[in-house]
Amino acid sequence: MIDDARTTLLAALAAAGVEVDEAGEDRWMTMLSGQFKRTIPVLLDLDDRTLKVTSLFSGVPDEGHEAVYRILLQRNQRARSVHFALDDEGDLILTGVIPLAALDARLVDELLGEVLTLADETFNQVLRAGFATYLAAEQRWRASVGMPPNPVGEAPGSADEA
Repeated sequence: MIDDARTTLLAALAAAGVEVDEAGEDRWMTMLSGQFKRTIPVLLDLDDRTLKVTSLFSGVPDEGHEAVYRILLQRNQRARSVHFALDDEGDLILTGVIPLAALDARLVDELLGEVLTLADETFNQVLRAGFATYLAAEQRWRASVGMPPNPVGEAPGSADEA
C-alpha cells in the first residue's frame, strides 16, 4: 500500500507543479506561496497507514497569546483535514493526517490547498495579535527611513482579513 501511496503522492505533486525535495525516506519538503504569508513550508511524511502533513506557521508569539490561540481555535472549527496546533517548542503549526486508503490526486490537491488557505487567511491576524510590539517598532523604523508602512501593521478590518 505504501508503494502505491508514494506513487500517487509524487504524481499528484508533479501534476500540480509543486517542486519537492526529499527529506528522508518517504518524507518530502515543498514550499507553497501565499498572498500574505509568502512562504509556507510543508513536510509530507508517509508511514505504513497515513500521510501526515506538517507546516510551520509561525514561531512562538511574543505577546497576545490568548488572542492568538483564540484566532487559531476559531479557524480550527472551519478546517477539514488540516488544523492548527503547537509543536513541542510552542511554535504554531498546521498539521493533518490522511489514511493511505483514501489518498488520491484530488485529496493531495485539497490538502495542499487547505494548508495554503489556512496559512494565508490567518497570517496577518496572528502577526497583529502575537507580534504587535515588533510590528509597531518596524512601522516606526520604516517611517524614519522614508519607507511606506508595512501593510501587515494596518488596523484590523482591512481588506486582507478573511
